[in-house]
Amino acid sequence: MPISYLQENPYTAQSDEELAEKCRGKDEFAFQELMRRYMRPIFNFARQYSKASEDAEDIAQDTFFKVWKHIGRYTENRQFRPWLYAIARNTALDFIKKKKSAVFSDLDDTENDLQFADTLEDPEPLAPEIMEKAALVDVVNEALEGIHPDHRAVLLLHYHQEMTFDEIAVVVGRPMNTVKSWHRRALFKLRDILSGSHHI
Repeated sequence: MPISYLQENPYTAQSDEELAEKCRGKDEFAFQELMRRYMRPIFNFARQYSKASEDAEDIAQDTFFKVWKHIGRYTENRQFRPWLYAIARNTALDFIKKKKSAVFSDLDDTENDLQFADTLEDPEPLAPEIMEKAALVDVVNEALEGIHPDHRAVLLLHYHQEMTFDEIAVVVGRPMNTVKSWHRRALFKLRDILSGSHHI
């Protein structure tokens, strides 16, 4: 029978890394707890790459299937959350390419565009309430579709999931300076949107 997530359930008190180690031993209850913690966040993360809810659900489910299948590749003393999100990102990109539903220029590497962003002064970090406002306003969400999916993902991971740039670098497989540049570009774009200016 499925485990009941009561307060005395020993799995709820364990860290992600402890649960991942138990999953390496094929502990299904530990895996259920990780799914309980992360299914919704991974779904929201997948929405940065595919706006359709049904596609994001498929991506999230496929992500956890891969986690269970490849948990043997998870190494002890490694942070679980960035490893999980890296799998989710790769799954999302594969899904988009297979469906051919995205404009592929939107998924192209933007490394060459980062030099200009690097010359700009860092904007002030966004307050959580601004991110919440941005997430709730339909017109802002629509405008954010013009931002590279990885850049949107950086905003989500940094402000909603409170990941450090080091952790995000693991997720996207890029150097931390690149992640900071993506973050800077996304902030400038988002500030333009929130101020009513939709140009870059």
